[in-house]
Amino acid sequence: MWAYIICAVIWIAIVSGWLIPVIRKRIVCEIYMACGLGIMFSLIILGQMIWKSGDILPLIYIGCALYVPATTFVISTFISLKHKGKPRSGWEHTTMLIESGVFRIVRHPLYLGSALFTIGIILIIQSIPSTILGLVAIFCFWMASKKEDEFNIKKFGDDYKKYMEKVPVWNFLKGLKELKKKP
Repeated sequence: MWAYIICAVIWIAIVSGWLIPVIRKRIVCEIYMACGLGIMFSLIILGQMIWKSGDILPLIYIGCALYVPATTFVISTFISLKHKGKPRSGWEHTTMLIESGVFRIVRHPLYLGSALFTIGIILIIQSIPSTILGLVAIFCFWMASKKEDEFNIKKFGDDYKKYMEKVPVWNFLKGLKELKKKP
C-alpha cells in the first residue's frame, strides 16, 4: 500500500511541479523527460517495496555497475550546464552551445545517464513489469533526446547541426573513440 502512495506522490509532484508548466510552454523534450523520470522513480519504489527482486547475481552486479557511468553522466551534465552554458535562470536555460566536457562525448548525457540508471534498475529487479516499464522510460529518454535536438537546432542553428555531425546522441563508446582521434 505504501509503495502505491509514494508513487502517487511522486507523480503528483512531477505533474504539478514540472509537467504542467512544460506542457503550457510546449517544451516537448521536457515532457518526455518528466514522464521518463516519473516511470524510473516508480520503478525504484515498486521494485523495492512490491516486486520480488531477481536472483541472477551477475545481472544484479551489472545493474549496480551501471549506476557509476549513469551518475557520472548526470552529475557532469549539471556541472557543465551550470558553469559553461551561461544560464539566465535555472541550470537548464543555457545561452551558449556547450561542446566541451561530457558534451564532447555525447550530445545528451543527462538522458543517457537516466537511461543507464533505468537499465540498471531493470537488471536488479529482474521482473517482467519492471522490464516493460523500464523500456517505456528508456523510450521517453530517447524521445527527449530527439526532441531536444530539434529544439537546439532552432536555438543554435547551424552551429548545432555541425555539433550533431561530430558528436553521437548516446553512443559514448563512439564518442570516446572520436575524442581520442582529436588533438
